[in-house]
Amino acid sequence: MQKPHLLITSAGRRAKLVEYFVKEFKTGRVSTADCSPLASALYMADQHYIVPKIDEVEYIDHLLTLCQDEGVTALLTLIDPELGLLAQATERFQAIGVTVIVSPYAACELCFDKYTMYEYCLRQGIAHARTYATMASFEEALAAGEVQLPVFVKPRNGSASIEVRRVETVEEVEQLFSKNTDLIVQELLVGQELGVDAYVDLISGKVTSIFIKEKLTMRAGETDKSRSVLRDDVFELVEHVLDGSGLVGPLDFDLFDVAGTLYLSEINPRFGGGYPHAYECGVNFPAQLYRNLMHEINVPQIGQYLDDIYMLKHDTVTLISAAELQKIKR
Repeated sequence: MQKPHLLITSAGRRAKLVEYFVKEFKTGRVSTADCSPLASALYMADQHYIVPKIDEVEYIDHLLTLCQDEGVTALLTLIDPELGLLAQATERFQAIGVTVIVSPYAACELCFDKYTMYEYCLRQGIAHARTYATMASFEEALAAGEVQLPVFVKPRNGSASIEVRRVETVEEVEQLFSKNTDLIVQELLVGQELGVDAYVDLISGKVTSIFIKEKLTMRAGETDKSRSVLRDDVFELVEHVLDGSGLVGPLDFDLFDVAGTLYLSEINPRFGGGYPHAYECGVNFPAQLYRNLMHEINVPQIGQYLDDIYMLKHDTVTLISAAELQKIKR
């Protein structure tokens, strides 16, 4: 059987995650790609490539050619905006023998459209922050006492907490909607924020791992410090949310515990920024992904990890010479 050659695209700064993949793909290969030669995670793999930006028309064609030329057998992106692109192109990649590790396009779109996700939660009986897609519906709910200020205003489609604002007055909300109508208003949930890393087996479609962490501090939209915890109610909620969702592979959940009630905030259908905490506590998604690419089904191991362990992120550096930058394949 051919050993997998995984290409990680939009590698960016996710150096630790790439290191995990290199470690777990001992009998396979891991390569990286990014549009910038100064993306630090590029250099955690033996082979790395410079590719067009994902919004350039030739991007997918470039990846297809790269995969054929370099013998790539699997593709994984680390950023939200690329997921839909790859999901729409899965058949083109499959035609050349490349497995795209991504959820179906409809499932990706469900996660990215925050109002659609809110409606989905209502239908499924999943607690979710009250959400309003228009200024009129928000003002009506405010007048009826369904929601109170302050609230969160955010893009209806967005990621990495970009342009997410806590807003204190109706006038501020009106000002934001006057500049951009593609926004939503959400009630402010006050409680313990939880991050959940989950893996859904690519072959069986079953949830095989769930890791829970209490978020202690955030930095640039990612978990900076956290503590691992074991909670049966969270395990049950995540499995309920995923049942019939179509989501597969590595997933990242944001939840809130408000006085004992669990609220789903959002789902990111990719590796979350806080995943290293899960790996270091024994929840090994790269190894599960490797087994799936070798056509092996993973056995569910829900809750089998070290709890009450703190993760503290910190800085490190990678030095690259100008001569080495010139050698990178483009």
